[in-house]
Amino acid sequence: MVGDLFRITHTKAQSFDQCRKQYWFRYVSRLPAPPKRESPPGMMGTGVHQALKVLCDTGESARGAEALDTYLRMPLHEQLAPGTEYNALAFQLFAAGCAAHASIESEDRWAEISTWAPWPSRGINLMARIDRADRLSPGVYQLIDWKTGTWGQDETNDAQLDIGHVGLRIHRQMQDNDTVLAVCWNLRTGERRERALRRDDAKATMAKMAALASRIQAEAAFEPSPGPACTFCDWQNQCPAGGVTWEE
Repeated sequence: MVGDLFRITHTKAQSFDQCRKQYWFRYVSRLPAPPKRESPPGMMGTGVHQALKVLCDTGESARGAEALDTYLRMPLHEQLAPGTEYNALAFQLFAAGCAAHASIESEDRWAEISTWAPWPSRGINLMARIDRADRLSPGVYQLIDWKTGTWGQDETNDAQLDIGHVGLRIHRQMQDNDTVLAVCWNLRTGERRERALRRDDAKATMAKMAALASRIQAEAAFEPSPGPACTFCDWQNQCPAGGVTWEE
């Protein structure tokens, strides 16, 4: 049954790769999760993504702008309120998203897709979340991951889109020879990283994820890997390596 398969996501894979102790806290320990630390850039990115979904669903920029304004004016998001730097930046990023939307000529489009790719014989279920997908023409699709930050790692972004590519092929029941243009689109810088993906690439991603799932399930020690990322880890105060420093 699908529910009995080991679920793996991009976030789960990145957590295990970055710090196995963090992975243990998040997915193995069953400890109550610490309060999530919401940053203004993170909240702003969420708002822009929500507005771009409305734009994709309706085709109307005014509807997306209304959704973004409502989100930014929530009391919980006072750091993003009208008159703040982040409020102005959010609308700038949304405007860039509107320009991107207008530049895409497609037969059909979908936003915020949540899907999966079960592989019972290997015991995994690959979970994917896709910001936007378009069918550009018969058998030709485009997959977009919107970015709103100032920097990113190409390898990490590629890995996220690789999983999205597998999910899209399942979600749209694509044919073997259908192709997908995977795009990491940074709305702040205007930069686009594009890769053309085929079914063979999806098969390679599934094999890679199955192998990683086997490693994760065989792990017993879950040793910490102290580094700069500890600063942003919600579990830092509970981790034995959270405050490790050099001693002579």
